[in-house]
Amino acid sequence: MIHIYYGFGKGKTTGAIGCGIRAAGAGFKVSLVQFLKDDKSSELNALDFDIFKSPHNLPFHPDCSYQTWVDGAVNYIMHSDSDMIILDEFLDVIDSFVSLDTALDILAKLSDKEIIITGHKLIEELNAKADYVTCFEKIKHPFDDGISARKGIEY
Repeated sequence: MIHIYYGFGKGKTTGAIGCGIRAAGAGFKVSLVQFLKDDKSSELNALDFDIFKSPHNLPFHPDCSYQTWVDGAVNYIMHSDSDMIILDEFLDVIDSFVSLDTALDILAKLSDKEIIITGHKLIEELNAKADYVTCFEKIKHPFDDGISARKGIEY
């Protein structure tokens, strides 16, 4: 089944990883690929998932050199033997680093797996294929008051 967690509220990655922890606890093999994130997110230190390593340094707005990493990630995803695959921030690389057709091909090829996709924007073609769609809406966030992301909370 396909899960989509999208929107501008906090908790998309947390929800996806929580679902992954539950699945791992039930004996599932879980893979995690984090798009548009570097390798410094604290959760990576605590997870017993198969993790496709993110770049060590990633600019806020990645350029075309990021494409090589994305292509490797897509290859990893397409050949995964995991029961559940978490594609964190995947929605936000569609049309910039991953074509819509490739995204749809991934979903078709992995139709026997549990797929969790997160990101900010909802893409109608993926929405149509999803079994679960949850919107995370920001009502209030410390960032609005100039408070930077905090280690252990936001990353």
